[in-house]
Amino acid sequence: MQSTSIDRLHDRFGILQTRYGYQLLDAESYAEFAKAPGNTVILFADDPAKVPETWDLTIILPEALLRMEGDVRVGLLMPADARNLAPRYGIRIWPALLALRDGEYLGTVEGLKDWSSYVRLLPEILSAQPSRPPSIGIPVTNADAATHCH
Repeated sequence: MQSTSIDRLHDRFGILQTRYGYQLLDAESYAEFAKAPGNTVILFADDPAKVPETWDLTIILPEALLRMEGDVRVGLLMPADARNLAPRYGIRIWPALLALRDGEYLGTVEGLKDWSSYVRLLPEILSAQPSRPPSIGIPVTNADAATHCH
């Protein structure tokens, strides 16, 4: 049986777990991992057959993090779980990195950037003040707006 791009991504994540101590997350383990104390970066992966840049980010991320000072826990989300969690943080471009501190939103890096951008952006985001995550916009209408004022 031939392996799929998802199988190969899972294998690559296994290498990242073994080599760097990254944690493979799923829908159940995500919440606990995300709210733990300290700085956290979570890779939101897509199917490399659809978004080949996912492969690139699995190579760039460890190298960029090795150049940072301080501890950063790293989580890895396979495409199905990443897609389910992405709207919570307004993530629309793949692959993406989510940065949290003590479970609070710090920012994201969406799409593939060059290596030097990650070296610059990750420390900036991880030192940011927590904020409310952006969400994917859903128009809100008031059915009574035409008939009532305030």
